Amino acid sequence: MRNFKIGLVLAFFLAGPLSYAMDQESGGTGDGGTAASIFKVSENNNYADNLALRGERKIGLAGLVGGAVGLLGLNIEINFEDINGALVSVGGGDGYRAVNIAWKHVFPGDTIAPYTTLGFAHWNDNGRVNYKNSGVLERVLNQEEKNSGKFTADFISGAVGLQYTHLNGSLAGASLFAEVVLLGDLESATLVPTGAVGAGYYF
Repeated sequence: MRNFKIGLVLAFFLAGPLSYAMDQESGGTGDGGTAASIFKVSENNNYADNLALRGERKIGLAGLVGGAVGLLGLNIEINFEDINGALVSVGGGDGYRAVNIAWKHVFPGDTIAPYTTLGFAHWNDNGRVNYKNSGVLERVLNQEEKNSGKFTADFISGAVGLQYTHLNGSLAGASLFAEVVLLGDLESATLVPTGAVGAGYYF
């Protein structure tokens, strides 16, 4: 039941941005656009800067290590506009899974540009968690949760990062990023610093 509720939340969260992106590509008229218009790219694959690329390529997919969803994760990014987008991440680690929903703000730059994110992350056990393999869980779980291996944890997540985006040629849209993440546990009011690195592509 918990997974079903999370699925409904994600579906609701993604429906609006996808509709918005499609409408923007069709000129904001609400008709004449198709799903394929989301993936429209420059004919010569040359972009003046990172915002020009984000304004034209609406969907980003990335894999990451560390951060707001634990050891390993997958990012889905939907660009509302060139500077703002929605970020949904799923992942986990040894005996746990996690999801993070965040707002991403990107600053102007050339191939390298800074960005910030702010969101909400939910972690829970997937069987029996091995908290000793997670610096985050070792700090936020109470002794009862550590002994039983069962837990749920909710965080306010924030990050500051740098992102490299290739702007021209056949690799236009390829991206690398690194970020410093701060997780605030809502139950214990504990702040846990962590970080992430990843690679992805904008369509």
